[in-house]
Amino acid sequence: MADPQRILLVGDLHRNTLAALQVIDHAQSLGADLILQVGDFGFWPRGNNNSGQKYLRKVDAKLAAFGLDLWFIPGNHEDLPSLAGRPIGDDGLRVITEHIREIPVGHRWTWGSTRWLGIGGAPSVDQHLRTEGFDWFPEEEVTEKQVAAIIAAGPADVVVAHDAPMGTDFLARRYQQHLDPWERDSWWPVSAQAGADAHQERLRRVLDGVEAVRWFHGHHHVRYSSTIPATHGEVQVEGLSLDGEPLRQLTLLVDADGVPIIQHD
Repeated sequence: MADPQRILLVGDLHRNTLAALQVIDHAQSLGADLILQVGDFGFWPRGNNNSGQKYLRKVDAKLAAFGLDLWFIPGNHEDLPSLAGRPIGDDGLRVITEHIREIPVGHRWTWGSTRWLGIGGAPSVDQHLRTEGFDWFPEEEVTEKQVAAIIAAGPADVVVAHDAPMGTDFLARRYQQHLDPWERDSWWPVSAQAGADAHQERLRRVLDGVEAVRWFHGHHHVRYSSTIPATHGEVQVEGLSLDGEPLRQLTLLVDADGVPIIQHD
């Protein structure tokens, strides 16, 4: 397809059919050319009562009705083994349905002269409440090996990720990252907090290594904007909210350079 000029970025959907259909309606109303979802899309084809397959069918049908496609980054809450079994097309994207594609970790593409990079994955801080192989999978995190390969592949201008890089003022305050994990006012296990910090540090190395200027992500379930100073210049970080929140917090319309397109109410 031709390079999109209006891309609707979308936060975590968690297999919420109503929210996904509302997002597609919203994309149509804004004249978006593509929906780009930043992880925890809700890929669970093995869901109870065939609910995962029903979700995919309903979303695909709505996309088809409007002539839209949806690409998603894999989040930590996806059926990752089933996802890995899907074929990868000639464009490097994993084929889910006719109008839905997954962006494998480290996949790159160019719109115009702007280089885009996709990085799925994040640690589940509620891992201790989940069952490995059922609703939690060890491969959910971006590994050191993947980080090295992504950096070695060269620069990227815009990163679409599930997790955030370390260094945003907003998340540092939210998670009290100036304190050691055992000193924080949090109900999550200390080991989970330390693991989450380590994952953000790995992604920060990606940010610095590819010299990105924009970073979009979900995972933390809150809409915010933050600027990170880096050796290659300032980096704009945008976090998106989750299903159930207003569309103005769940979504962000950008152009092919990743620059937000201001919408007037």
